[in-house]
Amino acid sequence: MGTWLKRNFYLFFFGIFALVGTGMGIGGTIFWLQSVNLSNNGVQTNGTVIEMIRGENGSTQAPVVEFVLKNGERHQYTSSMFSSPPAYELGEVVKLWYNPANPDEVLLSGMDSWFVPLLLGIFFLVFGGIGYGGLIYQWLKKRDITWLKQHGQVVEATLLGVHLNTSVKMNGASPFAIQCQWLDPSTNKVYVFDSDDIWFDPTTFIKGDTLPVLINPENPGLYTVDLSFLPEQGN
Repeated sequence: MGTWLKRNFYLFFFGIFALVGTGMGIGGTIFWLQSVNLSNNGVQTNGTVIEMIRGENGSTQAPVVEFVLKNGERHQYTSSMFSSPPAYELGEVVKLWYNPANPDEVLLSGMDSWFVPLLLGIFFLVFGGIGYGGLIYQWLKKRDITWLKQHGQVVEATLLGVHLNTSVKMNGASPFAIQCQWLDPSTNKVYVFDSDDIWFDPTTFIKGDTLPVLINPENPGLYTVDLSFLPEQGN
């Protein structure tokens, strides 16, 4: 599992974000559809806020709303939406919709009707954007490497050294990367190349002062450092 995770770190990382984002999106959609269904098919009436109850932290409040059912019976609904400052006031008249088959299923107008779908939608955009964006980037990168292996130009880049990629951590450890540079004689421009992540110190396996790098001759910024000389990681 450890070796697989290291080899597929980015797929796993971005996959988690995509999974969480998808769950948030599905949850928000379900809640929104339930709200729409209740507002379209439920019984509309007005209720009065008769009490404000405090959350466990004492700083947030949620309303208790009393309303009259179609049969004349009085019914109370306690919102699960706690907020600070409170979204409703004591004695406030609130429009609501309830399910006649289950009067405990209530949709209050105002914050109760939009906050949860909006919050879950924001989480979907953030987590889903990171997750799916990262997965698409990894797919494009893999596609580019495949193209480079088939059509790329091999250049010998001067070794600069081995460094830790501290932007990535797994179990407190960061992977290594090999850095090298190449001077394009046709444009007199210097290009610095960083290898993919390596989850062991490659220093002792590097022979010589240069490394082969596959580049797109029309765009040397598209490249991959050839790491085929390294042994396969065992753990």
